[in-house]
Amino acid sequence: MDRQDSIDRMLGQWSWRTHDLPLEQMAVSKRITRMARLLEDLATACLAPLGMDRGEFDVLATLLRSGPAGETTPTELSHWLLISGPGLTKRLGRLEDRGLITRRLAPNDRRSLLVALTDEGRELAERGVQAHAKATAELFDGISATKRERLGALLRELILVAEEP
Repeated sequence: MDRQDSIDRMLGQWSWRTHDLPLEQMAVSKRITRMARLLEDLATACLAPLGMDRGEFDVLATLLRSGPAGETTPTELSHWLLISGPGLTKRLGRLEDRGLITRRLAPNDRRSLLVALTDEGRELAERGVQAHAKATAELFDGISATKRERLGALLRELILVAEEP
């Protein structure tokens, strides 16, 4: 190993005592957590110039990818964004106040709402997706395509294990 990261240094701090800790697993967990924070910071930095926070971006990008109409139900949004109903309602209210989304009754089920991008919301979502994709590509281009593919496969496998009922 030629270079040490912050996790190597943290694990080295355990060397002062005898322990029976699963340090190898701890290292993987800590690296995933650290990378998640770095990716969140990256998203914040690339979205701020567009006047968006990560939560707003997540809603707009989810609507953008939901099909040509850019429309879905709050239940679907909540499912994809892993956010509570009240949390989503707050985000939707802010986005609606900014004129980026609309909410209307579903024509086939008057008890259900549909959330849709406005033209302004669609434009901002597309700009956000482009900025975010560019920033993450620049980061991940720091490792080879083969390593990215291997990393993706390993993370998929770990997520499948974690999501098993």
